[in-house]
Amino acid sequence: MVRYRLADSTAQLAALFVDAAHRRQGIAAALTGEVIRLARDEGARELYVSATPSAVGFYTSQGFRLAERVNQELYEREPADIHMLRALWCGGRPGRCT
Repeated sequence: MVRYRLADSTAQLAALFVDAAHRRQGIAAALTGEVIRLARDEGARELYVSATPSAVGFYTSQGFRLAERVNQELYEREPADIHMLRALWCGGRPGRCT
């Protein structure tokens, strides 16, 4: 699920779940790619996720990095989550800056 306006130019990947029986088949990566496409289409410059600690490796593999500033609303809801961002544009083009 995507929330298009967490902030002015930031969308949020609000929920992503894959049943345990179907994990490690590329489903989460495909869903994340679709959320990225939708967020870009809506004009977002970055994508924010509040991830459970067990999901940090996955999100890192998808180009997310630790957020320097957390969204206070999301932090108050899930203080144990790891807050991450992914750039959706780099140099005016779709992609991620590395």
